[in-house]
Amino acid sequence: MTRLFTLIPTLLTFSLFTGSALAHHSTVALFDGDQTIEVTGVIEQVSWRNPHGYILFRVEDEAGGSRLWRAETISYSVMRNRGIDGDEIKVGDTITMAGAPSKLDRPEILASNVLLPTGYEFDFGTGRPYFPAGKAGNLIGYVDAENSGVDIEAAMASADGIFRTWSTIMNDPAAFPMFKGGYPLNAAGEAFLAEWNPWDNDLLACGTKGTPLIMMTPFPVEFTQVGDTIELQMEEYDAMRTIHMNPNAVAPDEHTMFGFSRGHWEGSTLVVETDHISAGYFGWTGEPQSDQISIIERFMPSADYERMDYRLTVTDPVYYTETFDLTKYFVWLPYRQVNPYECLEQSYEN
Repeated sequence: MTRLFTLIPTLLTFSLFTGSALAHHSTVALFDGDQTIEVTGVIEQVSWRNPHGYILFRVEDEAGGSRLWRAETISYSVMRNRGIDGDEIKVGDTITMAGAPSKLDRPEILASNVLLPTGYEFDFGTGRPYFPAGKAGNLIGYVDAENSGVDIEAAMASADGIFRTWSTIMNDPAAFPMFKGGYPLNAAGEAFLAEWNPWDNDLLACGTKGTPLIMMTPFPVEFTQVGDTIELQMEEYDAMRTIHMNPNAVAPDEHTMFGFSRGHWEGSTLVVETDHISAGYFGWTGEPQSDQISIIERFMPSADYERMDYRLTVTDPVYYTETFDLTKYFVWLPYRQVNPYECLEQSYEN
Protein backbone atom coordinates (compact mmCIF):
# COMPACT_ATOMS: atom_id res chain seq x y z
CA MET A 1 0.00 0.00 0.00
CA THR A 2 1.33 3.43 -0.86
CA ARG A 3 1.63 6.05 1.82
CA LEU A 4 -1.27 8.47 1.96
CA PHE A 5 -0.59 11.90 0.58
CA THR A 6 -1.09 15.05 2.64
CA LEU A 7 -1.60 18.65 1.57
CA ILE A 8 -1.68 21.02 4.56
CA PRO A 9 -3.82 24.13 4.00
CA THR A 10 -3.33 27.43 5.77
CA LEU A 11 -6.97 28.37 6.04
CA LEU A 12 -10.05 26.95 7.73
CA THR A 13 -7.89 25.41 10.44
CA PHE A 14 -10.75 24.35 12.64
CA SER A 15 -12.01 20.83 13.09
CA LEU A 16 -15.43 19.21 13.25
CA PHE A 17 -16.37 15.59 13.69
CA THR A 18 -19.43 13.59 14.66
CA GLY A 19 -21.83 11.03 13.19
CA SER A 20 -22.24 7.28 13.58
CA ALA A 21 -19.19 5.47 12.23
CA LEU A 22 -17.36 8.79 12.02
CA ALA A 23 -18.12 9.86 15.58
CA HIS A 24 -14.79 10.20 17.24
CA HIS A 25 -14.33 13.66 18.71
CA SER A 26 -16.35 15.99 20.88
CA THR A 27 -18.09 18.08 18.21
CA VAL A 28 -21.53 16.54 18.18
CA ALA A 29 -23.11 20.00 18.48
CA LEU A 30 -21.65 21.16 15.17
CA PHE A 31 -23.35 18.92 12.56
CA ASP A 32 -26.97 17.93 12.03
CA GLY A 33 -26.88 14.16 11.76
CA ASP A 34 -30.61 14.04 11.02
CA GLN A 35 -30.12 15.67 7.62
CA THR A 36 -28.13 14.80 4.50
CA ILE A 37 -27.15 17.39 1.92
CA GLU A 38 -25.36 17.11 -1.43
CA VAL A 39 -22.76 19.63 -2.57
CA THR A 40 -20.93 19.62 -5.93
CA GLY A 41 -17.60 21.33 -6.47
CA VAL A 42 -13.98 21.10 -7.62
CA ILE A 43 -11.39 19.75 -5.18
CA GLU A 44 -8.65 22.23 -4.24
CA GLN A 45 -6.91 20.46 -1.36
CA VAL A 46 -6.97 17.02 0.26
CA SER A 47 -5.47 15.83 3.53
CA TRP A 48 -5.53 12.35 5.00
CA ARG A 49 -4.36 12.84 8.56
CA ASN A 50 -5.15 12.08 12.20
CA PRO A 51 -7.30 12.60 14.13
CA HIS A 52 -9.36 12.99 10.92
CA GLY A 53 -8.95 14.25 7.38
CA TYR A 54 -10.57 16.87 5.23
CA ILE A 55 -11.23 17.90 1.65
CA LEU A 56 -11.50 21.52 0.52
CA PHE A 57 -13.58 22.02 -2.63
CA ARG A 58 -14.87 25.12 -4.43
CA VAL A 59 -18.59 25.36 -5.09
CA GLU A 60 -20.13 27.74 -7.64
CA ASP A 61 -23.31 29.62 -6.77
CA GLU A 62 -26.19 30.75 -8.94
CA ALA A 63 -24.82 34.31 -9.11
CA GLY A 64 -21.61 33.17 -10.79
CA GLY A 65 -19.48 33.43 -7.68
CA SER A 66 -17.94 30.60 -5.68
CA ARG A 67 -17.39 29.53 -2.10
CA LEU A 68 -14.83 27.24 -0.51
CA TRP A 69 -16.37 24.29 1.34
CA ARG A 70 -14.70 22.00 3.86
CA ALA A 71 -15.60 18.32 4.17
CA GLU A 72 -14.51 16.45 7.30
CA THR A 73 -13.57 12.83 6.57
CA ILE A 74 -12.39 9.68 8.29
CA SER A 75 -8.86 9.66 9.65
CA TYR A 76 -5.52 8.55 8.26
CA SER A 77 -5.62 5.48 10.51
CA VAL A 78 -9.06 4.41 9.29
CA MET A 79 -7.96 4.87 5.69
CA ARG A 80 -4.83 2.83 6.29
CA ASN A 81 -6.67 0.04 8.09
CA ARG A 82 -9.03 -0.15 5.13
CA GLY A 83 -6.07 -0.44 2.74
CA ILE A 84 -6.86 2.80 0.92
CA ASP A 85 -4.13 4.91 -0.64
CA GLY A 86 -6.39 7.91 -1.31
CA ASP A 87 -5.44 8.22 -4.98
CA GLU A 88 -9.07 7.93 -6.11
CA ILE A 89 -9.77 11.44 -4.75
CA LYS A 90 -7.66 13.97 -6.65
CA VAL A 91 -7.15 17.73 -6.65
CA GLY A 92 -8.93 19.16 -9.70
CA ASP A 93 -11.69 16.54 -9.77
CA THR A 94 -15.33 17.59 -9.78
CA ILE A 95 -17.07 15.62 -7.05
CA THR A 96 -20.46 15.52 -5.35
CA MET A 97 -20.24 15.19 -1.58
CA ALA A 98 -23.05 13.84 0.59
CA GLY A 99 -23.15 14.22 4.36
CA ALA A 100 -24.45 16.07 7.40
CA PRO A 101 -24.67 19.88 7.20
CA SER A 102 -23.22 22.35 9.68
CA LYS A 103 -25.54 23.42 12.49
CA LEU A 104 -23.78 26.79 12.45
CA ASP A 105 -24.72 27.55 8.83
CA ARG A 106 -21.12 27.33 7.67
CA PRO A 107 -19.86 25.88 4.34
CA GLU A 108 -18.95 22.60 6.02
CA ILE A 109 -20.13 19.03 5.65
CA LEU A 110 -19.43 15.86 7.59
CA ALA A 111 -18.68 13.60 4.64
CA SER A 112 -20.44 10.26 4.39
CA ASN A 113 -20.14 9.50 0.66
CA VAL A 114 -18.65 11.11 -2.43
CA LEU A 115 -19.44 10.48 -6.11
CA LEU A 116 -16.24 10.51 -8.18
CA PRO A 117 -15.81 11.59 -11.82
CA THR A 118 -15.32 7.92 -12.75
CA GLY A 119 -18.88 7.22 -11.65
CA TYR A 120 -17.70 5.14 -8.73
CA GLU A 121 -18.56 6.00 -5.17
CA PHE A 122 -16.22 6.42 -2.20
CA ASP A 123 -17.68 6.13 1.30
CA PHE A 124 -16.29 7.47 4.56
CA GLY A 125 -17.19 4.73 6.98
CA THR A 126 -20.86 4.13 6.18
CA GLY A 127 -20.26 0.92 4.26
CA ARG A 128 -23.33 1.77 2.16
CA PRO A 129 -23.80 3.28 -1.31
CA TYR A 130 -25.70 6.56 -1.42
CA PHE A 131 -25.73 7.83 -5.00
CA PRO A 132 -28.08 6.15 -7.51
CA ALA A 133 -25.71 7.38 -10.24
CA GLY A 134 -22.89 5.23 -8.87
CA LYS A 135 -21.84 2.21 -10.90
CA ALA A 136 -24.17 -0.45 -9.47
CA GLY A 137 -23.47 0.79 -5.97
CA ASN A 138 -19.80 -0.10 -6.21
CA LEU A 139 -17.88 1.29 -3.24
CA ILE A 140 -14.15 1.89 -3.43
CA GLY A 141 -11.84 1.18 -0.54
CA TYR A 142 -12.42 -1.94 1.50
CA VAL A 143 -9.47 -4.00 2.63
CA ASP A 144 -9.45 -7.79 2.91
CA ALA A 145 -6.87 -10.45 3.63
CA GLU A 146 -5.64 -10.52 0.05
CA ASN A 147 -4.70 -6.85 -0.31
CA SER A 148 -3.84 -5.82 3.25
CA GLY A 149 -0.06 -6.16 2.95
CA VAL A 150 0.02 -7.97 6.31
CA ASP A 151 1.62 -11.41 6.73
CA ILE A 152 -1.58 -13.25 7.63
CA GLU A 153 0.10 -16.56 8.41
CA ALA A 154 2.54 -14.87 10.80
CA ALA A 155 -0.27 -12.96 12.52
CA MET A 156 -2.26 -16.15 13.01
CA ALA A 157 0.76 -18.04 14.28
CA SER A 158 1.65 -15.36 16.84
CA ALA A 159 -1.90 -15.05 18.23
CA ASP A 160 -2.10 -16.66 21.68
CA GLY A 161 -5.37 -16.37 23.54
CA ILE A 162 -6.14 -12.73 24.24
CA PHE A 163 -2.65 -11.77 23.08
CA ARG A 164 -3.39 -10.62 19.55
CA THR A 165 -4.58 -7.50 17.72
CA TRP A 166 -8.25 -6.59 18.14
CA SER A 167 -10.32 -4.35 15.89
CA THR A 168 -13.63 -2.48 16.07
CA ILE A 169 -16.51 -2.76 13.60
CA MET A 170 -17.23 0.94 13.19
CA ASN A 171 -20.62 0.68 11.49
CA ASP A 172 -22.17 -1.51 14.21
CA PRO A 173 -23.73 0.56 17.04
CA ALA A 174 -23.08 -2.33 19.43
CA ALA A 175 -19.35 -1.84 18.86
CA PHE A 176 -18.93 1.87 18.15
CA PRO A 177 -19.29 4.36 19.67
CA MET A 178 -19.37 2.87 23.16
CA PHE A 179 -19.83 6.24 24.89
CA LYS A 180 -23.34 7.29 23.88
CA GLY A 181 -24.37 9.69 26.68
CA GLY A 182 -27.31 9.37 29.05
CA TYR A 183 -25.07 8.82 32.10
CA PRO A 184 -26.46 9.20 35.65
CA LEU A 185 -25.00 12.66 36.30
CA ASN A 186 -25.64 14.31 39.65
CA ALA A 187 -26.11 18.06 40.12
CA ALA A 188 -22.34 18.70 40.04
CA GLY A 189 -22.00 16.68 36.83
CA GLU A 190 -24.89 18.50 35.18
CA ALA A 191 -23.36 21.86 36.14
CA PHE A 192 -20.00 20.86 34.66
CA LEU A 193 -21.63 19.71 31.44
CA ALA A 194 -23.64 22.93 31.16
CA GLU A 195 -20.36 24.87 30.96
CA TRP A 196 -18.86 22.63 28.27
CA ASN A 197 -17.88 24.32 25.02
CA PRO A 198 -17.43 21.90 22.08
CA TRP A 199 -14.90 24.32 20.55
CA ASP A 200 -12.79 24.90 23.65
CA ASN A 201 -11.89 21.58 25.24
CA ASP A 202 -8.86 19.36 25.54
CA LEU A 203 -10.38 16.48 23.58
CA LEU A 204 -9.80 18.36 20.33
CA ALA A 205 -6.02 18.08 20.75
CA CYS A 206 -3.70 15.16 20.11
CA GLY A 207 -3.04 12.73 22.93
CA THR A 208 -5.72 13.94 25.31
CA LYS A 209 -7.99 10.91 25.76
CA GLY A 210 -7.44 9.23 29.08
CA THR A 211 -8.92 6.18 30.75
CA PRO A 212 -11.63 5.13 30.20
CA LEU A 213 -12.51 7.28 27.14
CA ILE A 214 -9.54 5.94 25.17
CA MET A 215 -11.31 2.56 25.15
CA MET A 216 -13.89 3.94 22.70
CA THR A 217 -11.12 3.89 20.10
CA PRO A 218 -12.14 2.64 16.64
CA PHE A 219 -8.53 1.74 15.85
CA PRO A 220 -6.68 -1.55 16.49
CA VAL A 221 -5.38 -2.48 19.95
CA GLU A 222 -2.98 -5.26 20.91
CA PHE A 223 -2.32 -7.16 24.15
CA THR A 224 1.28 -8.25 24.83
CA GLN A 225 2.68 -10.11 27.86
CA VAL A 226 5.78 -8.36 29.25
CA GLY A 227 7.08 -10.04 32.40
CA ASP A 228 4.46 -9.70 35.13
CA THR A 229 2.62 -6.94 33.24
CA ILE A 230 0.35 -6.87 30.23
CA GLU A 231 0.80 -4.00 27.80
CA LEU A 232 -2.24 -2.76 25.93
CA GLN A 233 -0.87 -0.94 22.89
CA MET A 234 -3.36 1.30 21.11
CA GLU A 235 -2.98 2.86 17.69
CA GLU A 236 -4.88 6.00 18.70
CA TYR A 237 -2.41 8.60 19.99
CA ASP A 238 0.20 5.77 20.14
CA ALA A 239 -1.17 5.17 23.63
CA MET A 240 0.15 2.42 25.90
CA ARG A 241 -1.65 1.16 28.99
CA THR A 242 0.23 -1.02 31.47
CA ILE A 243 -1.73 -3.65 33.42
CA HIS A 244 0.05 -4.93 36.53
CA MET A 245 -0.66 -8.61 37.06
CA ASN A 246 1.34 -8.77 40.31
CA PRO A 247 -1.26 -8.33 43.12
CA ASN A 248 1.41 -6.65 45.26
CA ALA A 249 2.10 -3.88 42.73
CA VAL A 250 1.94 -0.49 44.43
CA ALA A 251 0.26 2.50 42.82
CA PRO A 252 2.27 5.74 42.62
CA ASP A 253 1.12 8.80 44.55
CA GLU A 254 0.34 10.83 41.43
CA HIS A 255 -2.69 10.47 39.19
CA THR A 256 -2.12 10.07 35.44
CA MET A 257 -4.17 10.08 32.22
CA PHE A 258 -4.39 6.27 32.12
CA GLY A 259 -4.25 5.68 35.87
CA PHE A 260 -2.85 2.63 37.65
CA SER A 261 -4.24 -0.73 36.51
CA ARG A 262 -4.16 -4.11 38.26
CA GLY A 263 -5.34 -7.22 36.44
CA HIS A 264 -6.25 -10.82 37.16
CA TRP A 265 -7.71 -13.74 35.26
CA GLU A 266 -11.15 -15.23 35.76
CA GLY A 267 -10.83 -18.17 33.39
CA SER A 268 -10.12 -16.66 29.97
CA THR A 269 -11.54 -13.27 31.02
CA LEU A 270 -9.06 -10.51 31.85
CA VAL A 271 -10.38 -8.34 34.68
CA VAL A 272 -8.68 -4.95 35.11
CA GLU A 273 -9.25 -2.54 38.01
CA THR A 274 -7.98 1.02 37.51
CA ASP A 275 -7.80 4.11 39.73
CA HIS A 276 -5.41 7.05 40.19
CA ILE A 277 -6.83 8.53 36.98
CA SER A 278 -6.65 12.21 36.12
CA ALA A 279 -8.25 12.65 32.69
CA GLY A 280 -10.81 15.45 33.09
CA TYR A 281 -13.43 14.29 30.61
CA PHE A 282 -15.40 11.07 30.84
CA GLY A 283 -17.46 11.40 27.66
CA TRP A 284 -16.53 12.78 24.26
CA THR A 285 -19.52 15.13 24.51
CA GLY A 286 -18.18 16.93 27.57
CA GLU A 287 -19.25 14.83 30.54
CA PRO A 288 -16.75 15.08 33.43
CA GLN A 289 -14.89 12.63 35.57
CA SER A 290 -13.14 13.31 38.87
CA ASP A 291 -9.84 12.09 40.33
CA GLN A 292 -11.93 9.76 42.49
CA ILE A 293 -13.14 7.74 39.51
CA SER A 294 -12.46 4.00 39.53
CA ILE A 295 -13.24 1.53 36.80
CA ILE A 296 -13.44 -2.22 36.33
CA GLU A 297 -12.94 -3.62 32.83
CA ARG A 298 -13.75 -7.13 31.68
CA PHE A 299 -12.21 -8.38 28.43
CA MET A 300 -14.20 -11.51 27.59
CA PRO A 301 -13.01 -13.47 24.52
CA SER A 302 -15.13 -16.09 22.81
CA ALA A 303 -14.00 -19.71 22.83
CA ASP A 304 -12.54 -19.37 19.32
CA TYR A 305 -11.03 -15.91 20.04
CA GLU A 306 -12.77 -14.42 17.02
CA ARG A 307 -14.63 -11.91 19.20
CA MET A 308 -13.96 -10.21 22.53
CA ASP A 309 -16.80 -8.62 24.50
CA TYR A 310 -15.88 -5.68 26.69
CA ARG A 311 -17.68 -4.35 29.75
CA LEU A 312 -16.69 -1.15 31.53
CA THR A 313 -18.03 -0.54 35.05
CA VAL A 314 -17.67 3.06 36.27
CA THR A 315 -17.84 4.50 39.79
CA ASP A 316 -17.36 8.24 40.35
CA PRO A 317 -19.11 9.63 43.47
CA VAL A 318 -18.21 13.23 42.62
CA TYR A 319 -20.17 13.55 39.36
CA TYR A 320 -22.48 10.49 39.14
CA THR A 321 -25.35 9.22 41.25
CA GLU A 322 -24.58 5.52 40.83
CA THR A 323 -22.23 2.96 39.34
CA PHE A 324 -23.00 2.20 35.68
CA ASP A 325 -21.83 -0.02 32.82
CA LEU A 326 -20.89 0.56 29.18
CA THR A 327 -20.28 -2.22 26.67
CA LYS A 328 -18.79 -2.85 23.23
CA TYR A 329 -17.03 -5.68 21.44
CA PHE A 330 -13.84 -6.21 19.45
CA VAL A 331 -13.11 -8.72 16.70
CA TRP A 332 -9.94 -10.46 15.58
CA LEU A 333 -9.04 -9.63 11.99
CA PRO A 334 -5.58 -11.09 11.29
CA TYR A 335 -4.99 -8.60 8.46
CA ARG A 336 -5.24 -5.65 10.86
CA GLN A 337 -2.31 -4.43 12.93
CA VAL A 338 -1.42 -1.51 15.21
CA ASN A 339 0.36 1.21 13.22
CA PRO A 340 1.96 4.52 14.27
CA TYR A 341 -0.76 7.12 14.73
CA GLU A 342 1.19 10.24 13.75
CA CYS A 343 -1.35 12.72 15.09
CA LEU A 344 -1.07 16.28 13.75
CA GLU A 345 -2.10 19.15 16.00
CA GLN A 346 -4.73 21.49 14.62
CA SER A 347 -6.09 24.83 15.76
CA TYR A 348 -9.77 25.39 16.51
CA GLU A 349 -11.79 28.55 16.15
CA ASN A 350 -15.27 29.41 17.27
